Amino acid sequence: MKTTMTIIKCTLMTIAIACTSCSKDGDIGPIGPQGEQGIQGEQGPAGEDGEALGIPGPQGPQGETGATGATGPAGEDGTNGADGEDGNANVSTFTYDLSTESGATIAITATALTQDVVENDLILGYLLKNEDTYTPIPSSIYAFGLNDNSDIAVEIQLNRYWMFFYEVGTENFKSVTAGQLDELKLVIIESNSTTSGKSSKEDILSKMKSDGVNTDDYYAVMDYFGLNF
Repeated sequence: MKTTMTIIKCTLMTIAIACTSCSKDGDIGPIGPQGEQGIQGEQGPAGEDGEALGIPGPQGPQGETGATGATGPAGEDGTNGADGEDGNANVSTFTYDLSTESGATIAITATALTQDVVENDLILGYLLKNEDTYTPIPSSIYAFGLNDNSDIAVEIQLNRYWMFFYEVGTENFKSVTAGQLDELKLVIIESNSTTSGKSSKEDILSKMKSDGVNTDDYYAVMDYFGLNF
């Protein structure tokens, strides 16, 4: 009986030692081979449409340029306008202040009076008194309000326009005082005629008169040539 109990005790102690030895961690063994892929799961529900939510998708590539359209038919040529009339002159106007001039002889420096202009072009002169009407010269200027009738002779030279004041009907000089005259207007009309000299000037005057222009009227001359006063 004692022998049996001894054997049982020894057996139990052996089991206890074995269990204690097993409770301690051992070294990690090598990783085993990967297992086979599992069966694919069922497909989940579709996501919401981005375009329907207002979220634009990425821009696609630009399309190729389309073919050029056919050229339309040329328009019809317009009707030619009527030829304009040949111009009969080139006209220039010049204004000179006379408000401080006095004496029986007044010389105006006028660089527009070149030798060619003096010899070939028509030169018309007009005097203004007290901002009234322009009076052509040479002429009598009684209407200007001078003390008595006066005549004005004119001489045109290179760069000079001379005015000589006389008692009417005599050769006696008559002086004007500063302030009696306001200004002088010179109108230079250049003919396009190939004829030069006196005949060309007369041709201009003849053409203007045949067109009904009173060359003594400064405003009528300006209207005729379409110029400002």
